Amino acid sequence: MAGNFIVEAWTELAIALVFIMLRLYFRLTQVGLRGMTLDDFIMVFAGALYTVETTAAHVIVAVWLGMGNNNFTPEQRATLQPGSQTWRYAVLGSKGHILGWFMYTGLVWTLKSCWTVYYSRLTNGVQKMDIRIKVAWVLNGTTYVAAICMILFKCWPLHRQWQIYPDPGNNCYPGASKLNVIFITVLNICTDLYLMAIPLPIIYKANLDLKKKISLIVLFSGGWIVIIFGLLRCITLVSVGPTEPSESGQWSVRESFVAVLVSNTPMVFPLLRSCASGSYPLHDYDKSVGSGLKSIGSTTVRSGGRKRSRGFQHPLSIPNDTAWGSDEAIVTRDQGGNKFSQGLQSYDAGLTALPEHGVGTSSHAGSKANGRISGVGMGPGEIVMTREWQVRGE
Repeated sequence: MAGNFIVEAWTELAIALVFIMLRLYFRLTQVGLRGMTLDDFIMVFAGALYTVETTAAHVIVAVWLGMGNNNFTPEQRATLQPGSQTWRYAVLGSKGHILGWFMYTGLVWTLKSCWTVYYSRLTNGVQKMDIRIKVAWVLNGTTYVAAICMILFKCWPLHRQWQIYPDPGNNCYPGASKLNVIFITVLNICTDLYLMAIPLPIIYKANLDLKKKISLIVLFSGGWIVIIFGLLRCITLVSVGPTEPSESGQWSVRESFVAVLVSNTPMVFPLLRSCASGSYPLHDYDKSVGSGLKSIGSTTVRSGGRKRSRGFQHPLSIPNDTAWGSDEAIVTRDQGGNKFSQGLQSYDAGLTALPEHGVGTSSHAGSKANGRISGVGMGPGEIVMTREWQVRGE
């Protein structure tokens, strides 16, 4: 049984790390190192936490046989000799479970922070959405502190959490504490539900067909899978017998694996879809950024050469991160009708998807600088999704 779990745990870790590397590769090829954002670097830290968590679970199961201070009857506690191998395994196993809880909560709440940063970019400039993001940060911070306090102070002094005799009670069993499991599971589910709700108003109000809306909702609702695994983990740990080896480490690793995959899916999905279809996303990032480049309006062009570059993109645009098949920028036209504004007036404004089109520019990039789209009429404050190319003649 232990051998099966070890194979499972390290296989899951390998798959999760591959997902993280695919995410970083896709981001590097699309935006370059300078375009990487905080959530990309947070994901690297999450991968390190997951590795430590898997290692701790491996040692607990393979070396200490899954033991803890909960694996004894009252008679066994009274007769167990301190310093014996069984006693050492129980003490070290209990300490290992405490470490595993720290790594589990650290990883899960790190992934929540990653989602929050991602949503803050996604909704940047959208009125009222910044409040939702601030609430998310407060919720993440307070619930994480509460989870850590529960791990540490559910049984105090701390050494009682690896005490064997006399029986310290269920609250002092790191691998089987019902209070600990239920409390952290509730915090985890509540924060996941709130984070999944952040993009829903934008998707609901968007002027998209039902199929695209459903695709987006499914893409951003992967947290339900994590919630299901969290509930299974909670039920399994709460129902374990008083003297049975704890499966806390095993279920922590499984839930963490699912959480890492779900958190990277929005970034990795377009890459996997392109590979499956035999195509590959175009690389618009020029690795020579900074050498001989000039900024004209909001578009970067190369002096004396040709360069394909993206036009202005509102942060609400999701470049190949969703089920949308192309990079779409969401921009607005001001009351004067001459310029695009980065901030949206309200998230409940309608979204209009325009056909993709190219814009040819002169050496002065006049069309882009004026922010006009030829042949497209827009009313004041109307939101338009477009994709543009800037081509500078040699």
